[in-house]
Amino acid sequence: MRALPRLTAALLAALLIPVGTVNGPSARAGDEPTATAILAEASKRLAETKSVHFDLEIEGETFIDDNKTIQLLEAEGDLLRPDRVSTTFKAKLLGTATATIELITIGEESWTTNLLTGNWEAAPEEFGYDPSILFDGEEGLGPVMGKVTEASREDDEEVDDRDAYHVKAIVEQSIIEGLTAGTMKGSPVAVELWVDRKTNDLLRAKLVEPESEGVENPATWILTISDHDRTVKIEAPEEG
Repeated sequence: MRALPRLTAALLAALLIPVGTVNGPSARAGDEPTATAILAEASKRLAETKSVHFDLEIEGETFIDDNKTIQLLEAEGDLLRPDRVSTTFKAKLLGTATATIELITIGEESWTTNLLTGNWEAAPEEFGYDPSILFDGEEGLGPVMGKVTEASREDDEEVDDRDAYHVKAIVEQSIIEGLTAGTMKGSPVAVELWVDRKTNDLLRAKLVEPESEGVENPATWILTISDHDRTVKIEAPEEG
């Protein structure tokens, strides 16, 4: 289960894909913004956002351990800046039983639910994870995701009844390896983003693992983001 904190990082990383600059022209095409301009505005808006809720759906297979015994099925949670995360994972164990695991991280402390009792307990030391690194100006997601390439606009779509820009791009697997906890293999990874036309809020992000040798059922992550700037409380749980 050591990969769960990295998966928390991966989920939050997916939320923050637009942060940073994207290779390509930044000018507006007529009265409509280019793909790069859309991502720049989404990045600016996201930097101002204090909290979000996220829901992750996974198509295909994503294993979070080297022995491929723990398959991540879905996840949902809340992010509260600067360093609070609450996440619920649903995973399939040994290809049969399905389990739900909760994880709370506040600063340098983490707690998780016991698989057998369901009680909260301090996470083992290897669970340690500092979400604030995701916002770091030098080592965070902005500098990494600035390497997204071939960004292009697609036809606008609706996401949860909100009119949204639709942008496609690609990124090398080596660039996002840390962000996806090393669960995606092969290059390039296809990226799709949906951004609210009125507010510039990131509404949805999609990552598509390419077909490659050794990957029988490539994964697609679909991350839906909502409740931007909603009042959220993430507190340390009572152990025991």
